[in-house]
Amino acid sequence: MSLYRMIRGRTGTTSRLLVAFIALVATGAIYGVGPGVASAATHHKTVTLHFWNAYNDVTETPVMNGVVIPAFESLHPGIKVIDDTLPYDGMLNKFIAAAAAGNPPSLMRSDIAWVPQLASEGVLLETSKQPWFKKVLAQADPGPLSTNLYRGNYYGLPDDTNTQVFFYNKADFAAANLTPPTTYAQMMADAQILTIPAKGQHGLGVDSTDIWNVGPFAWTCGANFTNKKLTTATGYMDSPTMNACVQQLVTYEQSGVIGSDMAGGSGSISGETGFPTGQYAMYFDGPWAPTSYKAAGFTGYGTATIPTGPGGSISVVGGEDLVIPKNAKNMADVITFVKFLQSPVAQLAMASAGNMTAYKTNNAAEAKVNPALQVFARQLLTARARPVTKGYAALDTAFSNELALMLAGKVTVAQGLETATQAANAALK
Repeated sequence: MSLYRMIRGRTGTTSRLLVAFIALVATGAIYGVGPGVASAATHHKTVTLHFWNAYNDVTETPVMNGVVIPAFESLHPGIKVIDDTLPYDGMLNKFIAAAAAGNPPSLMRSDIAWVPQLASEGVLLETSKQPWFKKVLAQADPGPLSTNLYRGNYYGLPDDTNTQVFFYNKADFAAANLTPPTTYAQMMADAQILTIPAKGQHGLGVDSTDIWNVGPFAWTCGANFTNKKLTTATGYMDSPTMNACVQQLVTYEQSGVIGSDMAGGSGSISGETGFPTGQYAMYFDGPWAPTSYKAAGFTGYGTATIPTGPGGSISVVGGEDLVIPKNAKNMADVITFVKFLQSPVAQLAMASAGNMTAYKTNNAAEAKVNPALQVFARQLLTARARPVTKGYAALDTAFSNELALMLAGKVTVAQGLETATQAANAALK
């Protein structure tokens, strides 16, 4: 049986997967960890590496702990990897504090939006100075690779990429005699039709007030958060186009067309929970969703690229990068593990969990491993990165907090966007 079939079926045992993976490595088919490249951990004492990440416990962690790490440890018995899965919220600050205290993890799977800030803090290894980075430059997709660039140098390397696409409940659309929308205006009109309070059904789910979730709506409307040079938010975040787009979202949330997921708080239902249970008729979600929905026994949905608006069909570029603390212990062993995580073995195993490969050399194989990823690959052609700046966290927080106040009726949309714009300008300095 081929490696691809074994991964796609997910019915074989972990040991069968490991045998196939190790056989691939033994042939030298993956760069950096094949024959002739010895692990630094050839001494008698086992080296322990701590890998910080925020993997999804349902889709990603089982593959990392059940397949990827065991495969690596089988090849490198002198190295033990501890999968430290942490809450996403707080992980950035925890890493900065640990690095400042001289006790960072061996490696962190970082949100792509964090890399510029971490590079500016001076806590990361400059990967562009490493001789093995030349192969990364040659094999990585340009978009994910660019998220590691700060002031002309690279301070990480791509691990995976993703975006969000349009999900719709087929039964809800059939019951309302609707066809899936192809335009943004039709999607928003359908959201009103598909809102049925008696059934506890909202037409649309929007999973938070941050730019990751709101960005696709704003960009598709034709709005932007900053200028292209990332020097100002004035005239962009507070523009008439942004105002109109956000006002519609606020009105929809306040009238129940958008569900409780946008405002959040106690008792709210996330889109990923509410969509498969019929509480949201439409929803934007990422490549991990099909695996989650399959586990929940929900198959009655369709997917498409985001319905086209004045700005196009624009989603958000997501993903994670691998960053290495510049003072990490056992650096040679850390690099050995990093190379393995970038290999086709690890990349295609994680693709089975919905993690899209960030390496163009794996694209064809990925489509065989997980056909559901093809619509996401099409969406990535027009997806947009969140502002790549060291001040992104502050900018995003300002926008998100003000939008939460708008939803609560504590400020008008115009007032909230003006305040957010001023805070964003300060973050961009």
